[in-house]
Amino acid sequence: MEIVQSAYVLHTRAYRETSVIATFLTQDHGKINGVVRGVRGKTRSSMQKNATLQPFQKLSIEWRDKPHANNDLVTIRTVESEPVRFFLEGESSFCGLYLNELLYRLLYPRVGVETLFEEYEQGLLKLLKVTSRNEQAWVLRQFELHLLTDLGVSLHFDLDANKQAIESTAQYQYYPEMGAFPVLDEQAVGNGVLISGECLLKLAELNYCESCLGAWKRLLRHVLNLYLGSKPIMTRQLFK
Repeated sequence: MEIVQSAYVLHTRAYRETSVIATFLTQDHGKINGVVRGVRGKTRSSMQKNATLQPFQKLSIEWRDKPHANNDLVTIRTVESEPVRFFLEGESSFCGLYLNELLYRLLYPRVGVETLFEEYEQGLLKLLKVTSRNEQAWVLRQFELHLLTDLGVSLHFDLDANKQAIESTAQYQYYPEMGAFPVLDEQAVGNGVLISGECLLKLAELNYCESCLGAWKRLLRHVLNLYLGSKPIMTRQLFK
């Protein structure tokens, strides 16, 4: 069965003499790993294909589905540019590459995730419009939260681990897969993420707060690290 999908390139790596293995985010099939032939070379055709397989360019890709194949690698038969491209520059491009790395690392191949494709496009569009680092950070936090939720990670920021309403004036320790615990004794703070009830509630409502950005970054990074494992996110180094 022939499958045609809108897609974005998340990652590419060299394969054999003239090919690459490209990882795509597709609209209905999630992450797809596909061999694209004739990309690495000095011919006009190779250079055109290489120029097409760039980040933030919306593509139309086609492959033949083989239900009984032994691996997740498909052969991409055609790759064509669609008339949508997000011309991210500077730190906004680093942010876009960070989104790509999260998707590349966290998605399972060929498992569709509802609304994720649209959320990714909206994230790129927001990055195109931002004018400050704080705005960039807010775009990243929203996408991280959407991604974790779409992957089925249970996140509760309006209730604590005991199912009690979060109090805006209280302090909490947040633990992945457990939730928020009230800080009753400042001398007995554990290894969770210390965060105010106010910042938890604002994150639950996606209510932007500049003073909460640092706490939100620490909180969501703590949760993400549980699923990313020990290998660091490489694009974080770009911001340094």
